[in-house]
Amino acid sequence: MTETEKRSKERLALRFHQTFIPERRYLSALLRFAAEDGTGDNIQISEKTGIPTGKSSGKVPAILQYAQGMGLVAAEGKGADRHIRPTAWGETILNKDPQFSETLTQWLLHLNLCRRRGGAEIWFRTFGPGGDVLGRRFDRQDLDQYLTGLFGAAKRSLIGPLQRTYEEPAALKKTGALITEASALRRNPAPLTSEFANGWAWFLLTLWDQHFPDDRQATLFDFEEETFWGRLHGWDDAQRAQALDLIQTTGAISIDKQMRPWVLTRKMDADRAWG
Repeated sequence: MTETEKRSKERLALRFHQTFIPERRYLSALLRFAAEDGTGDNIQISEKTGIPTGKSSGKVPAILQYAQGMGLVAAEGKGADRHIRPTAWGETILNKDPQFSETLTQWLLHLNLCRRRGGAEIWFRTFGPGGDVLGRRFDRQDLDQYLTGLFGAAKRSLIGPLQRTYEEPAALKKTGALITEASALRRNPAPLTSEFANGWAWFLLTLWDQHFPDDRQATLFDFEEETFWGRLHGWDDAQRAQALDLIQTTGAISIDKQMRPWVLTRKMDADRAWG
């Protein structure tokens, strides 16, 4: 198995969503279920949360996998013995923004779904390495061709649910991360304002936990090459530098700009940054 194939297995499969989008009301219902009981099969989850499902298909499996890709829950076991529990990040959102209505919350859900490890295949490919290929504005056909080159021709479009996720107010439209303009799609960079600083710090440290768990320091070049951190946010070089300065104000990291490439030093863990 190649390294690329190994990495792909760390992400949600191409069609995990079964064409469904991550509706926030269902994500919220699943998160509440995970916090209160968290045990059951798809039918039991449907009965307790109101998420529609059937015996062989339905929204429950898709919503559960979206929630896992977004870092909200972890699941163990199968069938009636399956247990779903909220992560520390999921518990925080449940307490602070249970409807996922804040712009920062939606951006962090989006970014988690785009992660190289633990995210979703199409999201990572589109917002990670796809940024180098497609740029910030591209035709839908260009994205289809890019994905076809990676995964082969598909009977149905691979990008329908992804595109609708950012068109539907019920999902993540508030981010503005992907805008539909006639036949074209436009990526917008993540906002660079002080009110988002702690969120960006938390996400950076979350990636650090995943990719450099034993390292206190990393060069910016190595960090970006391994995690696609700046590209996932849609930032160019100048915006990435601005983001690092913003994150440094939170105390999460320090930056040695005398070195080339810059050296980042971790100063706290992800949970502290979020708090």
